Amino acid sequence: MTEVRVPLDLWEEADKTGSIVVWLCPDGAAVDEGDLIAEILVEKTTLELLAPATGTLRICVQPETEIDRGQLVANIV
Repeated sequence: MTEVRVPLDLWEEADKTGSIVVWLCPDGAAVDEGDLIAEILVEKTTLELLAPATGTLRICVQPETEIDRGQLVANIV
C-alpha cells in the first residue's frame, strides 16, 4: 500500500499558518488526483487543496484548527 502525504504548503512564502475551512470530501472517501478535497484559509484568503494522488483520503486535521506550513493535513492511501 502506497501512502501519499498531503502537507499544507500551498501559499505565499511569508505565510506561516493556516487552517482547513472545510473538507469537501469525507474521511475514507475515494479521490482522484486533482480533485478538490478542501478549502484552506490563509491571511483572509481562501485557497483550494487538490488531491495529489488517487486513492482513499485519510484526514489528519479537523476544520478550524490552526496549522503550520508543511504540517501533514491528510494522507491518501
